[in-house]
Amino acid sequence: MTVTDQQLNELLPAFKESLGSTADGIEDIHLQQFLRWKPNVQRATERFRAFCQWKKANPSLFDDSLRLTKDDELLRLIKSQVIVHPPGCTTNTGSPILIGRLRNNDMKDGRTVEGVCRMMFYNIDRMLEMPESCDEGITILHDLKGFSPSKNADLGIPKLLFSAIFGHFPIRIKNIYLLNAPFVFYAFFKALSTMFFPAKVKARCVFISKVDDLKDVMDTDLLLKDVGGKAELDLDRWIEANKKREQDGSLVTMTSIDPRA
Repeated sequence: MTVTDQQLNELLPAFKESLGSTADGIEDIHLQQFLRWKPNVQRATERFRAFCQWKKANPSLFDDSLRLTKDDELLRLIKSQVIVHPPGCTTNTGSPILIGRLRNNDMKDGRTVEGVCRMMFYNIDRMLEMPESCDEGITILHDLKGFSPSKNADLGIPKLLFSAIFGHFPIRIKNIYLLNAPFVFYAFFKALSTMFFPAKVKARCVFISKVDDLKDVMDTDLLLKDVGGKAELDLDRWIEANKKREQDGSLVTMTSIDPRA
């Protein structure tokens, strides 16, 4: 559901009043992210306070050190392309598509649960800069080709990641498409979804056997070549662009929200 600028302007004063001193010093663009998530003052207030409480309880996960220019390990993990968002890759309704390739998440190369989650938070933070992510929700496509539970998974990651996203961030998951799932993944997913997914998110998870199954959802040519599309991602260019934005202060990041709730 697209929230218009007029709606935001009408709701913002009441939202600030509801938050009281918690809203002091918070830029309007961040308050609007919560109103785009739910154009309801009470719901947005509850979610904003929950986000601040989570952020305060997890200071090392989502703070101003979450920058490509400040964290070499974050940069290394971003370059491993576990999750990416090719520019312009959206569904027919405008929902941005986050592409996951868990085969790239080599837990034997020294990366940690916290490091992987920080990498994912950085990507999510970039997607939440786009109003359409809040308006239309995020669509996730996981290409599970080559997935190995012993190499690519650690239950600590979904435990930390999903406990943050669900109930705290102003994010809506529209659908999760699981492509090329090997047999071994089904047992892993059953445990994962039972422990960490709200019922409504679990219901939005769809296993597909081929990219053509998404023909009614999106223009599949917009997907990356290695998952069956025609697009290419210049990750180095994306990294340099975000480094520049970090340095010149134009990065719109929720890490700047002061968790005083």
